[in-house]
Amino acid sequence: MEDVGKFRRFFNNEMHKELMTFEYQRKKLLFFMSVLVLLLLIISIAVGQLAIFVLKLFLPIPWVLLFFLFKNQVNQFKGGFKPLVVQLMLRYMQSDLSYQHQSFVSQDSFERAGIFPVHPEVYKGEDYIMGRVGTLFFELSELKILKRSSINFKMVQWFDGLFFHLNFDHKATGRMVIIPKKERQHFIATFKGLTKYGAYEVDETGFSEFDRLFLVYTDATYPYREMLTKERTDLLLHYYALARQKVYASFVNNHFYVAINEPRNLLEASIFQSNAKFERILAYYRELNTLTQLVHDFNQTA
Repeated sequence: MEDVGKFRRFFNNEMHKELMTFEYQRKKLLFFMSVLVLLLLIISIAVGQLAIFVLKLFLPIPWVLLFFLFKNQVNQFKGGFKPLVVQLMLRYMQSDLSYQHQSFVSQDSFERAGIFPVHPEVYKGEDYIMGRVGTLFFELSELKILKRSSINFKMVQWFDGLFFHLNFDHKATGRMVIIPKKERQHFIATFKGLTKYGAYEVDETGFSEFDRLFLVYTDATYPYREMLTKERTDLLLHYYALARQKVYASFVNNHFYVAINEPRNLLEASIFQSNAKFERILAYYRELNTLTQLVHDFNQTA
């Protein structure tokens, strides 16, 4: 169970001092760039007063160089923030999970989920977490998926968020896909691919709110009632509200996949305001904790 008080104490005693180091770097970077901007502004005004046309032509160059310098420094600052916070969270959770900032769930794993009816032309991600909870292996990362439209040939974003994959201990054969009803028109190809091999739409799962919001297609042989427990449907309903209705899931044999559209980049460091805020860190911890609790649920019931 989540203990906010315990996590706050960890934040105050362990995380805050690390975050304040980043605060010092952030303020130092802002001061340094402000001084450079002020100096360039003075030089630009001085050159503007001179009647030397050639010098005026070169005025934009230092501004462009300053822009790219600032962008590079900001990217370096942001790139160090999330790895620090996630590593500290994993330490707090006392888990054996590993974290790699520049890695992500493989495209093969994404496509085996059978949720999205596309073969991505752009497949990228970051913040890969993997390991075991009990005996079960799971992995998750942020992913961004784009595919060129067949109508206007422009790149269309199919998914931008958190992708979760769990391999659980249960001998089940078949597939089940869960899609929000409001997204039905975008997943017709997914449904056709399932029904082609005998799958059907489940009219009633036993959870009325879940049935109202989600479509469930399953193979005839798949034990969907056994897999769709109250805890798992509640999780999808939770993310349905959190992710603005865009949460998708599938079961493929003994693998469970969840794709959560994430409009909020919770741990995206800001250069213009403090990042040492407990509420921001807590929100990300809650998401990570919710998914690890899901693995515990599978450990107990699957």
